[in-house]
Amino acid sequence: MLKDEVLYLLDKNRGRMVTGGELARELNVSRTAIWKAIGALRDEGNGIESIQGAGYRLNADSDGLSRGRIADLLATRDFGRSLEVLASVDSTNSYLKGQNTAALPHGHTVIADGQSGGRGRMGRGFSSPAGEGLYMSVLLKPDILPAETRFLTICAAVAVCGALEEVFGITPEIKWVNDIFCGGRKLCGILTEAFVSAEMQAVDYAVVGLGINTGRVADEIAAIATSTRELTGVRGRRGVLAAAVLGHFEAIYLDFTARGKKADILAAYTRRMLLVGRRVECAGAAGTVRGVDEAGGLLMEDAGGNLHTVTSGEISITGE
Repeated sequence: MLKDEVLYLLDKNRGRMVTGGELARELNVSRTAIWKAIGALRDEGNGIESIQGAGYRLNADSDGLSRGRIADLLATRDFGRSLEVLASVDSTNSYLKGQNTAALPHGHTVIADGQSGGRGRMGRGFSSPAGEGLYMSVLLKPDILPAETRFLTICAAVAVCGALEEVFGITPEIKWVNDIFCGGRKLCGILTEAFVSAEMQAVDYAVVGLGINTGRVADEIAAIATSTRELTGVRGRRGVLAAAVLGHFEAIYLDFTARGKKADILAAYTRRMLLVGRRVECAGAAGTVRGVDEAGGLLMEDAGGNLHTVTSGEISITGE
């Protein structure tokens, strides 16, 4: 659509004025068409400054998503090279699972400006207001055993932390197994869904979805959630963050699936863990968190000094 092409050019030239004539010539359309596209972009919440005789400029904190700009920023081989950027979906995971996944390439990525039915683990909802977060899902076709699918979440968690550090300079922490926290509040959730061939006992494909809060946090969850904007005061970086997440994720995914660096990934994950050394309860077991085992299960030490592994459940903190 023309408005998406206009947004791409404004984002590419962020910080400087671009005349209507330049945009019209670049896109081979009339100035009236450009004017209408600018109006549509503004209606969608994009901050675009205009000065008569000088042109248009995307505001520094405007945070529209441009497929072309994200593609420009990518430094990946597969992840995000096939890319959809949508205005709104139920959830990016549900949307991607509803496609003909066999025909889509490994690394195909869906990003949405907003979600009407964002989902977390155990069917919980995930607040996904338009323009206020990065909501994305990546299609993976890994040659791994079904028991190893939890490790995809571990790779994604380490990748998100690395991307957030790169783009915003913050230091996130991981709450086992799939939540990213900063300053004691949730910043990101990750949901991995794997689809297994019963006959072959192999993973057909997996969808890894994530939602990162980047803008305003709704009042009803403000006590437990935060965003990159709240933490840094910076807005207008969703496209940059999307490219960074995909870059970090692909590198770590290849470390897992092709380079034999599983131990390095686990070490990076453990260093980021929020509750190491804390006493917790999880899945009916109580103990002190010591890290994760080689499969990504939670390692807990009981009062007798014995280590136990928990593979699922919600964590409750019981002491320091």
